[in-house]
Amino acid sequence: MNTGLRIAAFAAAVAAVFAIAFGVGRLAGPDPEPTPGPSTHQPATPHSPTHPEESGASH
Repeated sequence: MNTGLRIAAFAAAVAAVFAIAFGVGRLAGPDPEPTPGPSTHQPATPHSPTHPEESGASH
């Protein structure tokens, strides 16, 4: 087997392995992340307290 044929066979084998790995990765890879919808989360407490007794202020 001459050198040119060996190099061509090696390149073909590398390309085949890459193509197989790419195809398997596309089939068994992670699912695409769902697009986030509008946020309906409301904070339980406001950031600034509305009642002075909650803020720890003394009278």
